[in-house]
Amino acid sequence: MIDKIDEERIAAAITEVEKKTSGEIMVVIGRSASGYHLVPIVWAALITLVLPMLLLPIFTLTARRLYEIEWIIFGVLAFVLSFGRYRFRLVPGWIKRGRAHEAAREQFLARRISYTQARTGILIYIALAERFAELVPDAGISGLIDDASWKPVIERLRMRLREGRIADGLIDAVESSGAMLAAKFPPQSGHNNELPNKVVLL
Repeated sequence: MIDKIDEERIAAAITEVEKKTSGEIMVVIGRSASGYHLVPIVWAALITLVLPMLLLPIFTLTARRLYEIEWIIFGVLAFVLSFGRYRFRLVPGWIKRGRAHEAAREQFLARRISYTQARTGILIYIALAERFAELVPDAGISGLIDDASWKPVIERLRMRLREGRIADGLIDAVESSGAMLAAKFPPQSGHNNELPNKVVLL
């Protein structure tokens, strides 16, 4: 996660950018997009199901004894694999990306970004455990800036995220997004700041 100084740096970047556009930018950082609590159980169950094929050719076991061994192995594996450092490694990348993508959409709705007057808000979301970043523009922006334009911004942010430079990556994403917004959505007289500039930490 980021410290207080980095939070202030990102918030200051958002404030500065929004002086040049009527668009709104919100940054949300999550420790993880999901707890993946069922993953250890699934892996423990799969290994336990395979266990008889490994044991029976080597040992002579009664059905009762095999059943007891399976329950012990299942319990031990489910417990050990439930620790965070193991649990996240067991999740396939496509599942992590899919869950983080869903979480970005959920945060877009939860933060009421679509409630801005001209629908010119964007969410920059990152999930740290998944090393995932996504930018979600509202309808007013999507009509004038296509999805391909955001791709370089997100690719640079993901690269910084892998390098551990979270704040630098977010500031670059805010400034790059702000430049695109300023070109299409210049400042409007009487426009109020409709979304908070502070970073939301989950």
